[in-house]
Amino acid sequence: MASTQTDESSGSAVRKTRFVATSESSQEGADTPERMEPAGSLRKPTLAAGLSMGVGALLCFVLSAGTSDGQSAVRGTAVPKMSSLQEQIRITKAKTAALPKADDAERGLTTALTAAGQVAKLQDDYRYLTPNVAAAGGKLDGATSQSTLRNLIPYFAPSVHQGDLGPWYLLASDKDVPAGVGIPMSFNSGFEWAVQVPYLVNDDGSIAVTWLAMETRTGAGEKPAVLAWARADYDLVRNAFVNIRTGTTATGEALEQEVEAP
Repeated sequence: MASTQTDESSGSAVRKTRFVATSESSQEGADTPERMEPAGSLRKPTLAAGLSMGVGALLCFVLSAGTSDGQSAVRGTAVPKMSSLQEQIRITKAKTAALPKADDAERGLTTALTAAGQVAKLQDDYRYLTPNVAAAGGKLDGATSQSTLRNLIPYFAPSVHQGDLGPWYLLASDKDVPAGVGIPMSFNSGFEWAVQVPYLVNDDGSIAVTWLAMETRTGAGEKPAVLAWARADYDLVRNAFVNIRTGTTATGEALEQEVEAP
């Protein structure tokens, strides 16, 4: 379904109409800038049909105020009311026309989710650098991280600073994990990045995507803690992520391996 949400990130309230493709139980315990839905199927929108019904109802009401010969019989205080109803019809029609088509929205959400999944895997690749970072007092060796950085760059717009594409989070306890066979995929880290399924297409053609750094070593019956989060907007025109924001939870901050800025 569609929802009207208020975006206050720029300091002033802006109302947006968004296309809703799916909605299931939300990720609990996530210290994220905005609630996101967990993995689930994407559904077709119903907003256009609802708005169309609203337009029809308003139009019938306006027409009922006229006479059989087509001349308006409305007088006095009814005239402003008629004008207001006509303006509501105009605005509703405009909002309906601005909505993304169902197929386009579904394809956009799928594209954004696929790209976000690749970004999560590449951020996971950084984890195997933790022992070296810890041994170097928090310094990240640019030479060893270049391969992952090069693979991340194509998923982001040129306006995104490359410094924002370094490790979003490293776990301090990973410094004691054996290196294994020396490739990132074999590193048995204590956390991993998980992308949250996006369910909104904004009317400006962007999709907000959130990643969560989830703890993987938990005791019996314990829920994995969220250690950090990252968020970006996927631009459907440029097919790239923009506007990256990252942060850690209180739990994650206490367990984090700090990395010095290059």
